[in-house]
Amino acid sequence: MAGQTDYLPPDLPLNIGLWPQEYQDKQYLDMRACGLIRELFAGKKTRRVIELEIEKVDEGYREFFKTRLNYWREYKLNRGKTK
Repeated sequence: MAGQTDYLPPDLPLNIGLWPQEYQDKQYLDMRACGLIRELFAGKKTRRVIELEIEKVDEGYREFFKTRLNYWREYKLNRGKTK
């Protein structure tokens, strides 16, 4: 996983428990964003629920979380389309 994203440095160990807390937090938020978008597209969550989830995130990570939500939304919209 390390090095395969744009927000994690390539030299992280495979064991996530050895990562600095900042990167563990970012990884968790990315997975949470992916899950929320998946549930949104499946009709299990509403946009309002997503907004409430954004408000729950620590202010220092809020922009990062929004960026990941947008990334996963675009990924879901463009899935299967060639560029």
